Amino acid sequence: MWIGILLIILGLGLSIFAVSLIVSYLFVLPNRSSYEETFFSGVKNGEIIDDVFDSSQKEELFLTSEDGCRLHAMLFPVPESRKAVMIAHGIKWSLFGGYKYVELFQSLGYHVLLCDSRCHGLSGGSHVSYGFYEKNDLAMWADELENKLGKDLWIGVHGESLGAAAAIELMKQDRRIQFCIADSCFSDLTELCRFQLKAAVKLAVPFLIPLTSSLIKRRHGWGLADISPVSDLEQTDTPLFIIHGTDDQLVPSQMAKNLYERKKGIKRLYLIEGAGHVGGFRQNPEEYFKKIKDFLLKVEPAN
Repeated sequence: MWIGILLIILGLGLSIFAVSLIVSYLFVLPNRSSYEETFFSGVKNGEIIDDVFDSSQKEELFLTSEDGCRLHAMLFPVPESRKAVMIAHGIKWSLFGGYKYVELFQSLGYHVLLCDSRCHGLSGGSHVSYGFYEKNDLAMWADELENKLGKDLWIGVHGESLGAAAAIELMKQDRRIQFCIADSCFSDLTELCRFQLKAAVKLAVPFLIPLTSSLIKRRHGWGLADISPVSDLEQTDTPLFIIHGTDDQLVPSQMAKNLYERKKGIKRLYLIEGAGHVGGFRQNPEEYFKKIKDFLLKVEPAN
């Protein structure tokens, strides 16, 4: 009998390890849409108008991160402006996910830099790190903006989902960031994984998550516990605007509330009734833009 019990325990252990190994690979290398697919998807849903995009003034930029990753971005300039915003897209997409915001920010006098996250679009990279390396990539893009446009730039960042997590992590470490807009952001990666996995493999979650995290850390130098936008958020006074749909099935809206509660100083929370993950803009673009304009009017310097 004891041998049978030990064999069952061993089998369960091996099964959990095998599942953790598979999850760890899928987690950092999810299926991503190609650069071209994301462009044509934007055209199809009306977020990109071919003629307008082709005729707009823009510049493609490339740089290499400290760990050797080639990064890609697209700059939409505004003459004589001293304001700039970096836009970071969500997972599986490309910088074209942020193109819908270009007109809004340019109308408010901002240079707009759309950034391809590492391992997405035309950027290189071995894996997705959910903000661990992406925040440093955004810091390098801020360096590039200062090199091109001058050191006296007033720089903000707008992110969706994965991009929002990277944006908040950047805001916490880089004093140059004057505001952050975070749409559909998770508050803690471990908690997000627990939320997403418990329905599928409820009994194994207590073992699966730490083992998956350990396997990722061994290969890539970071683990799930290293990525927590809510951690130490109260220590930054950078204005933060949190946007989230109440019907988000990927990242629960409670995470937006957790971020808002932890943040001190200037902050706003915009919960969009019935919207899904990164679905607030599509549901009501006019209201979405108005909320951003009102936030920027509050945080921008008088001059």
